[in-house]
Order: sequence, then C-alpha cells, then structure tokens
Amino acid sequence: MDIFINGEKVDLGVRTTKLLSVLERIEAKVIKHGEVIVELKLDGETVDGRALPLNKKVKVLELKTRSHREILIESLYLLETYSDKFFDNLDELSEDGEDLGKVIEMVSFVEWILGIVLSLREATAIDLLYTDYNEYADEFKKYAEEVFEAFKKEEFGGVLEILDGAIAPLVDDLLLNHKDYLREVLKEERRKKMPN
Repeated sequence: MDIFINGEKVDLGVRTTKLLSVLERIEAKVIKHGEVIVELKLDGETVDGRALPLNKKVKVLELKTRSHREILIESLYLLETYSDKFFDNLDELSEDGEDLGKVIEMVSFVEWILGIVLSLREATAIDLLYTDYNEYADEFKKYAEEVFEAFKKEEFGGVLEILDGAIAPLVDDLLLNHKDYLREVLKEERRKKMPN
C-alpha cells in the first residue's frame, strides 16, 4: 500500500494490508506531530471517517492533515459569518420557537464556538495576554454545558432561554475581541515557524 501524507509519500514500516492497522499507525504519527486528519482518500476516493470500508484492499491511501492552530485560525476567520447566522436564527426562533432544525443548528454552533474558546486557552497564550480570558472561557463552558443538557432533555424553551440570556452576550464578547485574538495567534504561528 502506498501512503501519502499531505502529498508526500511516507514509509511507516507497515507490512500489513489491513486498513485499520495502517490507520492506527498513521493516526499515532499525526497525533505525535500535533495534527489532525482533515481528509482521507482511498484509491483516489474521498472517504467519510465514520464509514470506513475496513475490509477493502487499498492500494493508495492519501490524507491531509492540519495543526490545531491552523484549524483555530480558520475558525476565527469564519467566526463573524457563523455568528451572524446564529443571531439570525435566534431572532427567528424568538418568533417561532418550534423550529427544531434551527435549534439543532444553534446547539451545533455553540459546540463549535466552545471548541474555539477552549482552543484559544489551551493552544495559545491568549490567557496570559488577557487576564480575564480564563474566567470568560469557564463561563462560556458552563453555559454551553447547560445548553447541551437542556437539549438532551428536549427542553427547547430552556435551550432558547440560555442561548438568548447567556450565550448571545458571550458570543458578542468574543466577536468584539476575536480580531485581537486572531492577530496574537498569527504572531505565535509566525514565531513558531521561524528557525531558531
């Protein structure tokens, strides 16, 4: 089996043709380098990670990876666009709170933005530069967990209440500061790539 990671042929020393064994070895290598797999192709065909044909014989395995920081930077660039959609949905749901599709979309948004908030704390020095950031992240996490819990219990009125009363102001705060955060993350990324 030929294995390509980010367009470069690699030899992992794997002699098995079992896809699962090969993927486990690749995943260990990718995680070791602080990256995640963002695209997987088997014999030129893109595959969803949840529907892997584990018994299929594969000749060429290709994958693309990205660092957590690269994903965070992209997410910060997309933040305004997705936040606008969040606020539009919130306005529409205040008129008709029965649209389950919109509720699901908003809960997914909260999960996505929680990932950004926690990644900023864990993968950058934002919490050292902004002394109140840890408090902000803890507050966001608390309310996000309340949203998830209410959603699991199908208490959609409670979900909307938390989204409107707690999450929306926190999203506003993040939008207010996200360009500064992005600038700092980009600086860190440049420093990281500079030769010592």
